[in-house]
Amino acid sequence: MSHTIIVGIDGSSNSNGAVQWAVRHAQASSAEIRLIAAYTVPGVAMSKSDIVYPVDFDSAVKDSTRQLAEATAQVIRDAGVHVTTVVAPGDASGVMVENSKTADLAVIGARGRGGFHGRLLGSVALAMPAHAQCPTVVIPSTWPDRPEPEHIAPIDLPVRSNGARQFTDADRRSRPDFSGEIVAGADPFESGSPVLREAAIQARLYEQPLHLVGITSTHILSPEWMPSETHLQKMYDEAAARREMEVATLADEFPDVEIRWSIYDAPAAEVLVNASYTADLMIIGSRGRGGFVATLLGSTSQAVLAHAVCPVRVVRVPRRKNAHHRTSA
Repeated sequence: MSHTIIVGIDGSSNSNGAVQWAVRHAQASSAEIRLIAAYTVPGVAMSKSDIVYPVDFDSAVKDSTRQLAEATAQVIRDAGVHVTTVVAPGDASGVMVENSKTADLAVIGARGRGGFHGRLLGSVALAMPAHAQCPTVVIPSTWPDRPEPEHIAPIDLPVRSNGARQFTDADRRSRPDFSGEIVAGADPFESGSPVLREAAIQARLYEQPLHLVGITSTHILSPEWMPSETHLQKMYDEAAARREMEVATLADEFPDVEIRWSIYDAPAAEVLVNASYTADLMIIGSRGRGGFVATLLGSTSQAVLAHAVCPVRVVRVPRRKNAHHRTSA
């Protein structure tokens, strides 16, 4: 049975970019695409001067949305991918979440037509990774171009690594280089993260190396207590040893995937966003703590989705029962 990719469309350039990415992924994975086009009829606050819409206004909005869906579907058919369309009234987030129950992957643009000026994430891009019943890929508004910001936060080289590459930028600073790699951000002290296995599946699908990026947390410790150099080196060695164990486990199941790893001691979001400047795909977990949308997504996940310049795949990760953790990646 074919896998199903749902793609949210609204006619914006960002949703067009999401469609292009989904088509490429469908071709690689032999999946079919289900286009989701939601529409609403604007409400009007009644006052002394009532505003009355034409009786066929609702039909006109629906027909316009259907035409958008059909035009986009034809582009997908021309690419040789099977496609169906869903045109439904309602909030786009709700319609997408409902359709995610019968999908294997959701693809959305980071920004849509709506939203406030300067808002980094659209409402759908914020809601879907938190509530979807399948993994979600968020496509940056600038994709497939990847403009770098004028001021890039400097990232120290990894404290431990088995295959990290670097390049020297125009300012003669050494920066991590993840070109041609799929990058997965996951806690180096945690075993069995679903993020790692999902990342290995994608690396095998695209026949690309997988780079596991782990973050330690000494940079956020209180200045009243800082570990000694001996303690730091011991922690880095422990993280590296656990990562090697995870790599060995993955290698048993994915012997054809080249797996590299790096451990950084730096803010998780800064490291992962920096990696997005060169990586082909970023894979992260969704873990948060509370019941609101903003807290269902961890702070690192939100920051990466807001600032990454490559597609980001978000894997649902249940909250750990054990409160002990050393990293927010």
